[in-house]
Amino acid sequence: MLERPNNQAAGLMDFAAPQTPKLLAMVSHGDEHAELPLLLRICAALVGFGYTVTVLDGSVLETHDNPGLEQLLNFTYSTSNHSDLPNWSILPAGLGLQTLSAAHRHGGPSIAECGWFFPHESIVIVYANANNLTPLLHGSSVRPLLAMSGAKASLLTSYLALKRLLLKAKVEPTIVNMVDASQHKKADMTLPTSLSDCAKYFLNYDVNPLHILAPSGDERPSASIERLSLGLLENAMPLESGWAYAPHHSRQSFSTASSAGRH
Repeated sequence: MLERPNNQAAGLMDFAAPQTPKLLAMVSHGDEHAELPLLLRICAALVGFGYTVTVLDGSVLETHDNPGLEQLLNFTYSTSNHSDLPNWSILPAGLGLQTLSAAHRHGGPSIAECGWFFPHESIVIVYANANNLTPLLHGSSVRPLLAMSGAKASLLTSYLALKRLLLKAKVEPTIVNMVDASQHKKADMTLPTSLSDCAKYFLNYDVNPLHILAPSGDERPSASIERLSLGLLENAMPLESGWAYAPHHSRQSFSTASSAGRH
């Protein structure tokens, strides 16, 4: 990018600057039956509110035939803004998120400074495991969404994700218990109560999960999911599109970090 001009027009340019995209996050901890339906409904809800959404899917690796965040960072791929495209899309981002984390450790841009990679989006959602989210969100205001269900393994994986987010990332997640409508209410409350007990005993942390009816079929987002989506926006991270990093600087930082992190 060009350096910021030092003239009388510089101040006026601040007023004319476009609104920067905002970053949300969702934790992938292995409970896809709870996570993916909720993620899709949140995207639909945000689009319904008039936002354009891109999901950076850290569970999928980029390839030559299926480019994503890694190719964006290397300037070999760009997103489009054609009117016939949907208002939300999913990009593979497994390698790109690793590259961003490594670049930041080597003095390069953080994810908060990469808004200019997403000129057509108003919201970017990072969907990744707690290990990958930790360096990206460390100390931020983002409250990553942690969805859980009645699956037996969900208690352990959600607890481990919660522990890492609290102790390593220094962020508090928004915890959601996806309630199966076919099960009795008391059975549905068992898992979050167990998580609450573990978090209180081992982490000295009070868990107050939101209870949301698990979506089924192709139904539209419920009122509860719409409220949840708006709540997540309150703590979203602005992605700066400003003057700090020129493309050639970022290209060198990303390339160096990528090479250092994969030997």
